[in-house]
Formats: sequence, C-alpha cells, structure tokens
Amino acid sequence: MHPILADRKRLALYLLSWCLLALLLALVAMEPGRAALDEAMLLTVPPTIIYAFICLAAWYPTRAMPLDRTRATTLIPAHLAAALILAGLWLLMFRFWARVLGRSATETVASRSAVFIVTGILLYTLAVAFHYVLAALEREISVKLLAREAELKVLKAQLDPHFLFNSLNSISALCGSNPQSARTLTTLLAEYLRKSLRIGSAESITLSEELELASSYLAIERIRFGPRLEFEQNIDESVRAYRVPPLLLQPLVENAVTHGVGHLLDGGVVRIAAAREGDRVHIRVENRCDPDRPTSRGEGIGLSNTRRRIGAYYGELARIEVDNETDRFRVELVLPWI
Repeated sequence: MHPILADRKRLALYLLSWCLLALLLALVAMEPGRAALDEAMLLTVPPTIIYAFICLAAWYPTRAMPLDRTRATTLIPAHLAAALILAGLWLLMFRFWARVLGRSATETVASRSAVFIVTGILLYTLAVAFHYVLAALEREISVKLLAREAELKVLKAQLDPHFLFNSLNSISALCGSNPQSARTLTTLLAEYLRKSLRIGSAESITLSEELELASSYLAIERIRFGPRLEFEQNIDESVRAYRVPPLLLQPLVENAVTHGVGHLLDGGVVRIAAAREGDRVHIRVENRCDPDRPTSRGEGIGLSNTRRRIGAYYGELARIEVDNETDRFRVELVLPWI
C-alpha cells in the first residue's frame, strides 16, 4: 500500500495541502464581477482532490524507474508523457464538473484551460519529485535497519553458536598439548569477534573489509581442521573498493566450512572469487562437499538471509545463483556496479 494511504494523519495532511492548492486555483479562476470565491472554490476543490489521489500513482513509476538505475532518455519522456496525459484528464474533469455547475463555470474553465493544463503538469512533476524523495528516505531507513539486523545476527544466527563452542573446546584441549596453538587460537578468536562487531555496525563496507573478516574466520577454522581446510582468493583489484552490506559473505563462508569441507575426511578448499563483468560484479564462494550427502530441502537460513539482504540493498538488479553439483557447491552473487 502507498505509504500516505497507510497512515490517516499523512493522508489528512496531504489532502489539506491540496485544498490550499485548490484555493489558489480558485483565486486564479475568479473573474471580477462574474464569480465569487465560494463559487470558484466549488469549481476547483472536487477536481483537485480527485487529482490529488491520481498523483499518488506516481509512487509506482518512481519505484519502477529509480534515478540511479534509469537513463535520462527513458526517465524524462516517460514522466513527461504521464504528466501530459494526466493534466489532460484533469482538464476533462474540470469541464465535466463545470457543466454540472452551470454556464458561468463552463465559461470560466474555457477561458482558463491553459492555466489548468500547465498547473496539472507542474503538480504531477512535483508529485514525481516528492515520491523520489520518499523512496530515497525509505531506502535509507531500510539500509540502516538491515545494518543493525546484521550486527545482531553476528551474535545470534550468522555467528553460529557451534563455532564458538567448538573454538572454546579447541582452546581448552590445546592448553595442555599445545599451549602455543591455544594462545594463537585465542588471539584469532578475539580479533574475529572485534572485527565482526565493528563491521556489523556499519551501513556498508568495502569488499576488502568483508574478505578480511572471512580470512579471520577461516584462520580460526584452519587451526581446528588443520591441513584439511585450505582457502584461496582470486579477487580483481577493480572490485576491492566495491561496497557491500556488512557480513554479506560470512554466512556463505560458514556454510562452505560447516556443510562442505568439514564433512570430508580429506578436507578441501574454500574458494572466493570476485570480478567485474560489464555493469555487474560477480562474487563466487565455492567448496567441495560430500557426494553422498543427503538432499537438502529448500535453502538454509544463511543463504535465505543473504538473498533477502541483497534484494533490499540493491533491488531487483541483484540475484543469487546456486550451483549444487554432486561433489561441489557454489554460490554466486550477481550485483549491480554502483
């Protein structure tokens, strides 16, 4: 539902502003000695209120054609055509209502047709601008909420409790047999948690920062798994400064270790690759997996959350491609180059 229609106070304020516009139109439409203000208001208010609701429809083309993803050669003609059509419709409403009111109103509308057409175009243009501002505010609020949500998920869903439990158990076991490794694991775990909290509270981070966190996580897991776990990166330098939502890759990397390499006796490699291809950025997380694993039903929490977050952050131009082969699992994020 339109955000103005969803709130009675917003709707009342919106209609009040259009009533003031109707009053201004009435003053313009008044002809000395022929029409009083109350008669002019009776002529202008009903069509203007109807036009106010029609202009709310600008919400939908502004969402379908965002400023940062639509060419001006498409944007301007589309909105201009809509403005001309709706202004013409508004003039027809005035003429119909004037006939209902009588001859004097009909003559007034006939003499002020150009004024009504120009005003209708300007009002629809203002409605378009207003809705673009509204969409920008909505997106900004959404991004902030998702950033806070990501910070909480570090300690809840995305930061798997089993990971902390296993890490602490590993530290406990290593204290007696290999104190040096225990100290290293403790330091890595503390560094990982510090980075997670710092990055999770940001609205957006660079891909390099996201990869740094993934490397810290895999360094901890490598102490647990030893040589069974390997990590490779193939990152194009042109995308290292590309900005992504915080902790975007974290659940994908955790899944690669927990549900992939961790189930293999001889281990495997977790590979992360990122490159720009035209107006898209492709980020891939790939790992070996057990060919005899049970068939999964639907998506896991990590993959589902990632799909939802990129949809909210980048819009319809972003997507996730999952390639679930017999002995290999790959997730590819296709994101718009912004």
